[in-house]
Amino acid sequence: MNRMIALSLVALVGTGVPAVAQERGNDNKYAAGGEFKDKEYRNRDESRVRRIPPGTNIPVTLNEEIPIERDRFGDTFDAKVSRDVVVNGKVAIPAGAPAKVKLVESSEKANAATVRLSDVQVNGEMRDVTGSDARADTEKSGMSTGEKTAVGAAAGAVVGAVTGAGVLEGAVVGAGGGLAWGLLSDRGSKIDDGTTLRFELEDELDAR
Repeated sequence: MNRMIALSLVALVGTGVPAVAQERGNDNKYAAGGEFKDKEYRNRDESRVRRIPPGTNIPVTLNEEIPIERDRFGDTFDAKVSRDVVVNGKVAIPAGAPAKVKLVESSEKANAATVRLSDVQVNGEMRDVTGSDARADTEKSGMSTGEKTAVGAAAGAVVGAVTGAGVLEGAVVGAGGGLAWGLLSDRGSKIDDGTTLRFELEDELDAR
């Protein structure tokens, strides 16, 4: 009788241990908050860019026409990121991400307007952005090195053929390299939709 009881106890304990071990093993797969922390999760988390530093260039293509009018200052216009924004070899903002630009008074040229990047989608959320005045995007324009240097340095020069979308009619390069459009010289002037511009971040952008 004692032998039968002992065998029964061994069988009972034997069936219980794997279940307990399995339960503890499952518990160890989760971090605080119930996040799955297996190898795949860790790799995915480590691959994300957490911060986009000041000085990062964000190229943007306009989705709509922007009228150069003083009473439109402060208005925002739809755009999209032209190509991947890469930080430390990782894509921080993918091409095609929604963005918005704002028409403002130029900080580099009197009686002129420019546009600034105001919002961009990062990690699925629209984030406020602090950036430079619009600049010529020469990355995909097919311009020579000399032409790119001239566009970036010739303050007051009229800009031509600076983007893949074509000529930025009426735009001039300000003292700091930003683009500006005169408010009085060309009545009815505008920036065409499909125009590609470049903006440089002035403040760090949280990408988490």
